Amino acid sequence: MRKLIGRFAVWLARKCGVPATESIDQARLMNGADAVERGARWEMFYREQGGLADMIAALRREAFEAAAELDPKDTDKIYYWAMADRNLRRLQARVEAIVITGQTEAERIRAVEREAAVRRLRAVEF
Repeated sequence: MRKLIGRFAVWLARKCGVPATESIDQARLMNGADAVERGARWEMFYREQGGLADMIAALRREAFEAAAELDPKDTDKIYYWAMADRNLRRLQARVEAIVITGQTEAERIRAVEREAAVRRLRAVEF
C-alpha cells in the first residue's frame, strides 16, 4: 500500500510539473555574497514576534525546567540538558554573528561612501 501511495505521489508531482526528485536541500536558496542583505533578512526573522529569538529562548527555558525537575543524582541527564542549552547558545551566537556582520558591512559601506564624498568635495574646493 505504501509503495502504491508513493508511486501515486510521484505521478501526481510529475503531472503537476513539480520535480519529485528535488529535495529540500537542493531547493534551498543560495545565501548570496551580499552580507548586508543576508544580515537584514536574518535580523528580521530573529527579532520578529515569535521569531528565532523567541524560539531559542523558549527552548532554553524548557531545557532549564527539564533539568530542574531531575534528581541531582541523574548527572547524565543534567549534563544532557546543559549541553542542549550550550548548543542553543551557540546557535544564538551564530545568528547574532550573521546579523552583526551585516550591520558592520553596512556601516563600512557608508563610511567608504562618506570618505569618497569628502574626497570629491576637497577636489572641487581646490
